[in-house]
Amino acid sequence: MRKAVQVSCGDNYTLAVLSDGSVWAWGSNWNGELGIGEKGGIFATPVRVKGLEDIVMVSAGKDHNLALRRDGTVWAWGRNEGGQLGDGTRESKLVPVQVKGLKDVVMVAAAEGHSLALKRDGTIWVWGFNSDGVLGLNEIVTHCEVPLKVEGLGEIVSIATNRYLVFALRKDGRIVAWGEKRYKYLCGDIDLWDKRKFIIIDKLEDIVAIALGENHAVALRQDGRVLTWGVFEYDLWRENKRIFPVLIERELLEDVRMIAAGYKHALVVKGDGSVWAWGMNRRGQLGDGTVVSKVFPVRVRGIEGVVSISGGGWHTVAVKEDGSIWGWGFNYFGQVGSRDGVVREEDYVITTPVEVFDKSFFG
Repeated sequence: MRKAVQVSCGDNYTLAVLSDGSVWAWGSNWNGELGIGEKGGIFATPVRVKGLEDIVMVSAGKDHNLALRRDGTVWAWGRNEGGQLGDGTRESKLVPVQVKGLKDVVMVAAAEGHSLALKRDGTIWVWGFNSDGVLGLNEIVTHCEVPLKVEGLGEIVSIATNRYLVFALRKDGRIVAWGEKRYKYLCGDIDLWDKRKFIIIDKLEDIVAIALGENHAVALRQDGRVLTWGVFEYDLWRENKRIFPVLIERELLEDVRMIAAGYKHALVVKGDGSVWAWGMNRRGQLGDGTVVSKVFPVRVRGIEGVVSISGGGWHTVAVKEDGSIWGWGFNYFGQVGSRDGVVREEDYVITTPVEVFDKSFFG
């Protein structure tokens, strides 16, 4: 029996990788995000992305996606105005196409208009829009239709990106950052910011995982402790704007194994499989049974044994050990999902996790 092993949330849709290497998608398809050969409509029940097999990882951007095959090649589909699909064109694609010239890739990351790939040798390759230097290339480059190598970073082991910034985790546990200077507070409020330079973020050591939301960042330390900084919700600005990384108190979070960031909310999975969340909660994306935003982590109700989790624009989706898919938050576009394909008005906002697709759903 095939089952879900990984999920990635876009703004209004969700992708899932199954144990057989196939990729499935559900939610909004207005820009061909679901990869089914057509665009338009809402699909609350998963549809299979065409032409993909042997996939080990997916990354959903705003309205384009990346898929990593076991052989180290990368495939992409969706919007492509800035060349973010990396196929040498700026034409959007309704089904996956191979990203040109990439092999030996071990990780991918998609944002609003650009894409990243991490190779086995620790190098980062980028393509798409170069808004305010987010690609880490020469400032005269406006966009790139095929992958280019980012020079001068050292050996990288993980990557994270949002619309404005890129974080690269070095082998030594330090984070290198670059991108738009308006978001310098995510890099320690550096006064002498140059978007062509790379910045090592202060007060961060022994980091093993990183995640970026729209205006906030989360980092996981080797000892299982979590640091967070940035802005999670504008109406809580005075309470939760943190310029420098802040270590979350041990009483609130410890023994963390996994982190993720949605648009304006953060998620962690602890060693016992429980899920904790904080940040914006206007559509129930924190899963605590309310629509009240939280400055400090709260436990997500009724779910444990989570092995993969992802935050989208206003929703959250997780995979449990048994391969079942659970979701909560905003479901207007079917991005959380519905087994019968119908999104009822009472299900537009789901404030606690529901099992949307059980372990037998995919057969």
